[in-house]
Amino acid sequence: MNGIIYLIRHTKLVVEEGICYGITDLNLAESFNEDVDIILKKLEGVPIGRVYSSPLERCKKLAQKFNKRVRYDNRLIEMNFGEWEGLPWDEIFQREEGKKWFANYLEERCPDGESFWDLFRRVQSFAEEIPLDAKATLIITHAGVIRTFLSALNIITPEEMFSVDISFGEVLKIENRDFKLL
Repeated sequence: MNGIIYLIRHTKLVVEEGICYGITDLNLAESFNEDVDIILKKLEGVPIGRVYSSPLERCKKLAQKFNKRVRYDNRLIEMNFGEWEGLPWDEIFQREEGKKWFANYLEERCPDGESFWDLFRRVQSFAEEIPLDAKATLIITHAGVIRTFLSALNIITPEEMFSVDISFGEVLKIENRDFKLL
């Protein structure tokens, strides 16, 4: 992989802590404009080429702030948690299928949703197709997709995914298979 990629997580949302959401489209927090300013400052002076985004509103609104033509790609949508969308994680963990998923999230699918490997295949497919050039490629997406992207590029293993903390509005720079938080 040659070129520089910036993986950017969407900004804060209006959602209670501990709630499972993936493909659910949630409202952005009132701090959106301030959060965007912080992200734009981190990327000040970076020559931006292509901008890709998850088509979920929480990513689209941020992507549109870069004043570039944005390419929306469904492979950048967060993991589909199926029947668990909108439920508290504590409640999910108490269920039999929740215990099975937590014990083997790589292989086990959420009820009417995805497994990690489902997410991995679509993110890997995207990563293999994006053209890189002298200008930076921006990808506005979700924490799960960012972790999966790092795994698809063999920067971290799937088992290490949750050791990488990715906050709202986080910007990760990937260059020559190495990454750093900005």
